Amino acid sequence: MKKQTLIGLGFSLSLILTNAAQVWAVQPASVDQHADVSWSRVIDNPFDGRIVYDKNYTDDFAFVSVWSKQGIRATYTRYWKVVDGYKPVWRTRRVYSHHEGKYIDREYQDREPVYRQLSEDLSPREILFAIRGKVYRYEDGIVEPELANALANAPSGNMTIRVILQNGKTFETEIGSDTVEAWKTLFR
Repeated sequence: MKKQTLIGLGFSLSLILTNAAQVWAVQPASVDQHADVSWSRVIDNPFDGRIVYDKNYTDDFAFVSVWSKQGIRATYTRYWKVVDGYKPVWRTRRVYSHHEGKYIDREYQDREPVYRQLSEDLSPREILFAIRGKVYRYEDGIVEPELANALANAPSGNMTIRVILQNGKTFETEIGSDTVEAWKTLFR
């Protein structure tokens, strides 16, 4: 009887801790980098009120964020390729033919890799901002007045932020200058 109670208690505790860990994190962005939205401008969203969408992406990643006084939502999407197999291809190379005494084109069969594109969406655990010599932290919930004020008064131009993912990995990415400018309206 005691053994079952302890197992049940352990399971309940792990379930509570798992759910708590999910709550204490930046929520995922409501759009991806391909969304047809107005980027880097304050808009009225029927679900979230006044917001600003931002994206920064390369071939390797996309960082999409949604900014509002009610909260910051963000998703980091990592892209990579894996070889899925090979296909035969015909190629041509120029070789010197001693028999003919000149350069000729010769065809040969080769193999070419076929790639499969993979992606993984990760939510940040927290976002750090270095504004005017002070570091601010955002983890979840409404944007605290001190951070909102710092964002509203951030220097013009692109801003580098530090993102700490749920798995503990850290990276820095830029928020575009138009989004930083939109913060001046959004967070006042």
